Amino acid sequence: MRTIILTLTAAFAAAAASAQTTAASAPETLVIQNARAYTMAGEGAGLIENADIVMRGGVIVAVGQDLAVPEGARALDAKGRIVTPGLFAPWSQLGLVEIGLDQESNDASPEGDYPHSASLDAADAFNPASTLIPVNRAGGVTRAVAAPTPGDKAFGGLGAVVNLSGRPDSIARERALQSVAMGYAGAARSGDTRMGAWAEFRDALEEARAYAANPGGYALRPRMTGLTLNDLEALAPAARGAQPIVVAVNGAADLRALIRMKARYGLNVIALGATEGHLVARELAAAQIPVILNPLLNLPEQFEMLGATQANAARLHAAGVTIAFYDPPSGSHNLRLLPQLAGNAVANGLPYAAALAALTINPARMYGVADRYGSIEVGKAGDLVLWDGDPLETASRPVAVYIDGRATSLATRQTRLRDRYRDLSRGDLPHAYRGAQ
Repeated sequence: MRTIILTLTAAFAAAAASAQTTAASAPETLVIQNARAYTMAGEGAGLIENADIVMRGGVIVAVGQDLAVPEGARALDAKGRIVTPGLFAPWSQLGLVEIGLDQESNDASPEGDYPHSASLDAADAFNPASTLIPVNRAGGVTRAVAAPTPGDKAFGGLGAVVNLSGRPDSIARERALQSVAMGYAGAARSGDTRMGAWAEFRDALEEARAYAANPGGYALRPRMTGLTLNDLEALAPAARGAQPIVVAVNGAADLRALIRMKARYGLNVIALGATEGHLVARELAAAQIPVILNPLLNLPEQFEMLGATQANAARLHAAGVTIAFYDPPSGSHNLRLLPQLAGNAVANGLPYAAALAALTINPARMYGVADRYGSIEVGKAGDLVLWDGDPLETASRPVAVYIDGRATSLATRQTRLRDRYRDLSRGDLPHAYRGAQ
């Protein structure tokens, strides 16, 4: 049996170079050996000591201990380092925003009196060459939801599940979700009242259902809302519960309204924010509504956040709510800080395994892609991260990141600039930098 054994550093360097020069080629057969693998399969975090993981054709084909190395495969000795599934960012504007204040590079939301809302599609604007993708990939993020945000209207539009490979085929699932803003944000767009926001939400669902039932005849019917026919078509899957709809909502009263909406229309809803979620945790669990939250919030920034607490994640999990993490200010630039959010949640009572699940398998479950992503199991995509320490420690960093079985580069624009100007005696530097002290 011919087997190639490489050290961790050499193996990754070779794989990373190959990934950059032959990105379009088929993934190789790779075996990661002697890893401390948090598979996120089975009970808890699915920990396997001294684990071997075999990837072929971009897919995990074997997970276990003391596995035979396939003929011609490349073996990488992890030397007991921790391996996790790739991190999955459940809400972001990655690939839609480059510079937030520069409208030319910001496609996150429409401005002004624009006619469309629900039909806006992130896939139309997603840029796989964004400089923010390598930054977040170097932090261990391999999958993300890229979604537009509501502008002057309640609905934000259609989000996509994407990978962070930087390849042209980075979009894994188009039209993966719809989004809408309720609570204070929704009220501000609906006559400054929550009653108006929820009434418009119901009208939109009813109208989308009516359109889906008779698209041809509906064009001549007076419409209840300002939604265009394209908007109604885009909203129809969410209106009938066939597509997740991410609802931005924070207050306990608004969360109860969301629970009623789900029951009335049979919606597949995900609560985004849910700052006061712990106050209705049992109700959310009973309604099977997952929550994407920021576990750092502990101050009443708004009236609807009076119940903010850093124990929110732990209390929701204890009640049986599926949770994932996000940080609104970091919606495009700093998804790499997700492990820090998880670590803070653990410091405030969330079990370690639950924190890892919130970073990996839980977002995949929320968006109906857990059959492909979120855990280290046979048949799933080869999205893996090899860490130099505990993933939830702020000082830990990935030493290798694989997406669809391919080793990816951990270089970023920032690291390249660092390396370029580290030696100021180089002759190829701009004149002002040569020999600078």
